[in-house]
Amino acid sequence: MKIIHKDKDITQLVTSYTWSGDYKQAARTLEFGVAVSPHDYYLPKHYIGLGDIIKLLDDKDKELFQGYVFTKGKSISGTTMSVTTYDGLIYLLKSKGTYNFKNMSPEQITRKVCGDFGIPVGNLASTGITLNRIFDGESIYSIVMTAYTLASKRNGKKYVPRMINGKLNVIEKGKTVAEYVLDGESNIIDSTYSESIENMISRVKIYDENGKQIGKVENADWIKKYGILQDVYKKEKGVNANTIAKSMLQGIEKTAEIEGLGNIECITGNAVKIKEPYTGLTGLFYIDNDEHTWQDGQHTMRLGLSFKNIMDSQEGGE
Repeated sequence: MKIIHKDKDITQLVTSYTWSGDYKQAARTLEFGVAVSPHDYYLPKHYIGLGDIIKLLDDKDKELFQGYVFTKGKSISGTTMSVTTYDGLIYLLKSKGTYNFKNMSPEQITRKVCGDFGIPVGNLASTGITLNRIFDGESIYSIVMTAYTLASKRNGKKYVPRMINGKLNVIEKGKTVAEYVLDGESNIIDSTYSESIENMISRVKIYDENGKQIGKVENADWIKKYGILQDVYKKEKGVNANTIAKSMLQGIEKTAEIEGLGNIECITGNAVKIKEPYTGLTGLFYIDNDEHTWQDGQHTMRLGLSFKNIMDSQEGGE
């Protein structure tokens, strides 16, 4: 792995580094420490400024991350300068806009707002769905993800934004499965597994614009075992109310956390296969958050996993 600043390899100056992401936080982060000393004549001095671009490359010089320095700090007595960088999604999170979109797809909406803010765009997942939506002072990230959330409600697909080579891409979450298999006998250091009905929705009642009930969907088995946990849905023009209501039903949440030997394919938005029979972690899991750390020549990772493929649903605008 290499850390590059202004076309210069500074890996030898880096004491440790952590590369992480979370589907709820959008922007991926690279945090690292740089060896510094006012007294060591032989230690190379390398200046890193706020706003500078930092790249993380794999062993074949493929770019994994391109980010911008947002924070740095050091003390008089310390020998390490800490640096925090975010990828380009940080600019979608920190910028706001006002728009009135008519008969535009999430892809078109995304290209429009990114064009207005000078954010390069790569491949955007095609939805085949058009929307009407007004946004007043919403973050660009909320605008993009609201558009894809509305599409998700209609087609059942889940989406996640990702910066690739400095360009915004929107991909189907969980569609890419890491070739790396996490196995309890070889590369898993520790794991925990939990089940919960905290967010269960076993029934959804459907109402029209006048408040009259016009339908309902439910899971009879869940109601029999866990009781009625109800939500409501107000029918929207131009959408199938039953399809939306069914998507609102929520069953048992099964989540897990794993610490293991690292693999760069295991990042937020991808899926991974696990074989760990002791805690019941066997099957395909979706990666909701990841943290990769390189220190003393070893690559380890922590993954937050879910049995169910979920996205960062946004409901901005009207």
